Amino acid sequence: MSSQQRIRTWFRKGERVRYISHLDVLRFWERAIRRAGLPLAYSQGFTPHPKLFFASPLPLGFTAEQEVMDVILESRIDPAEFQARLAAQATGDLALVGAREVPLGAPQPQAAMLWSDYRAAIPGLDPAVARARVDEFLALPALEWREERGERERTYDLRAATAWLTARPIDGGTELAMRLRTDQHITARPEAILAALVPGFEPQSFVRTGIVLDDRSPARELWRRHGQYL
Repeated sequence: MSSQQRIRTWFRKGERVRYISHLDVLRFWERAIRRAGLPLAYSQGFTPHPKLFFASPLPLGFTAEQEVMDVILESRIDPAEFQARLAAQATGDLALVGAREVPLGAPQPQAAMLWSDYRAAIPGLDPAVARARVDEFLALPALEWREERGERERTYDLRAATAWLTARPIDGGTELAMRLRTDQHITARPEAILAALVPGFEPQSFVRTGIVLDDRSPARELWRRHGQYL
């Protein structure tokens, strides 16, 4: 049996660090894990890399409440101790909010992503207008959506990529909340929802509030049947 261990963590990314890159986030957590004295595993080869695996990188300018990062350790440690030691090395802007053990052979978070949840605060948008647009959107059987990113163009069904969508009033405007498909086939973005519903309105903020992973795996089923990872 391998002595290595995989810990899945959840962390927040606050307002003051909304414009730091994904690479900066990775470096922050590598250093925090080393300061905590945790046995972080590294890849083999001429340039070893820390075995940290994230869900899809958060776009610049977004904040987040529960980003996902898997940490591979060279030796086992109680997950509660892991969480306490790492949380002590984190900050208010990049704060650890949870940790638990997952099977060592589990798919990487990015490969297991199904949906992402977002909030968007939109100043100046009448909540009644927003609710009407949401109802119209949800009543659509489909909505073909075309996006261009650099030289690449893609077309997908934005309505099918939206699990749910709500609007509620906030001070000075409206907040939209949504769950969007984020898997290996389609990555829908909240900017597309805003462009489809209320073109011309600029969001004050985007927050990724959660990530839904497909956690089914043979190792997890063994745990459920036998009480341990085999």
